[in-house]
This record gives sequence, C-alpha cells and structure tokens, in this order.
Amino acid sequence: MARPNKQGIDYFPFDVDFFSDIKIRKIARACGSQATSILICLLCNIYKDKGYYILWDEDLPFVIADTVGVSEGAVKEVILKALQVDFFDQDIYNKHNVLTSLGIQKRFKSAVYKREKIEYIEEYMVSDVRKIVSDVKNQVSDVRSTQSKVKKSRVKKSKENDKEISPEGDTKKDELSLNPHPQIEHVDFVRLQEYFNTTFNGKLSMVVNMTEARRKAVKARIAQYDKETVFTVLKKVAASPFLLGCNDRNWKCDFDWIFKAGNFTKILEGNYDEKRNNNTAGGRKESVSRLKGLAEAILTDSET
Repeated sequence: MARPNKQGIDYFPFDVDFFSDIKIRKIARACGSQATSILICLLCNIYKDKGYYILWDEDLPFVIADTVGVSEGAVKEVILKALQVDFFDQDIYNKHNVLTSLGIQKRFKSAVYKREKIEYIEEYMVSDVRKIVSDVKNQVSDVRSTQSKVKKSRVKKSKENDKEISPEGDTKKDELSLNPHPQIEHVDFVRLQEYFNTTFNGKLSMVVNMTEARRKAVKARIAQYDKETVFTVLKKVAASPFLLGCNDRNWKCDFDWIFKAGNFTKILEGNYDEKRNNNTAGGRKESVSRLKGLAEAILTDSET
C-alpha cells in the first residue's frame, strides 16, 4: 500500500521581527499579551496540518484555547482583530471560512518546493502566490483543486446548454439575455461587521464570522428596506437599554436576532425605544452620534 503524501511541514521559519511587526503590536495592544501565544499556536496548526491554511470551524477555538490555556472568547477576539489588521486574508476568510495569508503561503511553498506532488485548493490561494507557483525552482507540483474541476465541468455543461434551441428558434442563451436576473445591491460585509463590533463592543456578542446565513439575512433586509435603514436599526439598538440587557431577565439581543424579519421591523417601528427623560435622552444621543460618521462613510463607500 502506497504511503500517503505528506501535506504539512515539521517546522517553519519564524521571523525575528515577529514581535515588532506593526500588525502583531496592534493585535497585542487590543487583545492583551496572550494574543501572541494564540497567534503562534495558530501558525503551528496551519503549517502542521494543511501547510498553508486552516479551516475556521466550531472546534478550532477550543483546540487553540485548550493548548494555550485561555478562553475560547479570547481566541475569537484575537482572530477578529487579526483579520481587521490583515494578518490573515480577510477576503478568503469571508468567502471560505479559511485562515491564511500571503506570507504563510510563500513560506510553505519555499519549504516544499522539492516535493514531487503538492495539492493546492486554488480558491484558498492569495492571488500573488498563484503567479509564483510555476516559478519555484525544481517544483513539479500538480496544482489542482477539486473545486476547480467542478468549475470546469460546469463551464463545459454551460456551453453545451447555450447551444440548445428553444421552441421559438432562439438559443437558450439569447432567452436568458432577454431576461437577466436582477442585480443584487452590493454589500460591504467586512465594514458592516466592523461597524457592528465597534458599536456594540462590550455590550453584545461580537460577530466573528459573517456566515452565509447572516449575509442572506442582511441582503433580505436591504431588499425589504434599504442600506440606510439597516444602520438606522443598529443605532436604535445601540440606544435601547432593553435590547442591551437592561431587563428583568438580563437578556441581550444579538446580530442574528436583529436581522430576523419580524424583530427588524419591530425595532424600526420603535417597539424597543427607551422611554426617556431629558437627561437620559441627551446622554444616549451623544453616544449614538459618535457612530453616525462611520455609518455614513460605509453607505457612501459601498459599491453598487
């Protein structure tokens, strides 16, 4: 029986300026000194297993927390900050729930260039690394991806379908061009996530992963109302003591609860607004106004 190909590596180069790197310093300042141990543990797991990435799932926070001796919440906080400062590639994380970076992938390629066969998942590769795959000296790697094969199959099938003729004598491609699917308004989920976590830091649960279900919920509310209404609702939540936990059950809302259709509408209609006196209203208004600039910037910068 053939010996399975080794994917990960046994050791990796550690930069001598790791602790002085501005990204590391920002993460440590925001999350405490334990952040560096968490990051190093993550890097060890990345290089040991897949070599150039790791899938962020529900078990990984426990694995890292148990190894380092911290809470799972601390691990999630470090990951969120690491994504914000581009220690990990934000775009690949948002699309595939994968932690990786340009530096990680370059180090891995340098370490395995003599191996006869290394499999890469193309969708997980940072664009700059894709360009140097074929240039690494003596590398005979077979760069391929299960997902890329599926993609080629779909393209082939699509071309075949384009040639099919409709009963009216036009190709199906022409039919589709006459009835294009309506464009969905672009949403900058990275900035929305950052806005939410900044607004409700220490008040509500952070959004660590903008899952596909959450994206669909946000898009549904934007389709129902508009982008500006989303930020109006979030500001109403920030100004509502009840939704922030000031109730007889100490219950707090969260991102998923807010974007459910019924809850979203109730918030917008003022069902959870505080019955304020003048002093309380003034204080809340001042607090919420500090977030207005960021919300307006997101609305302005979002692409269509």
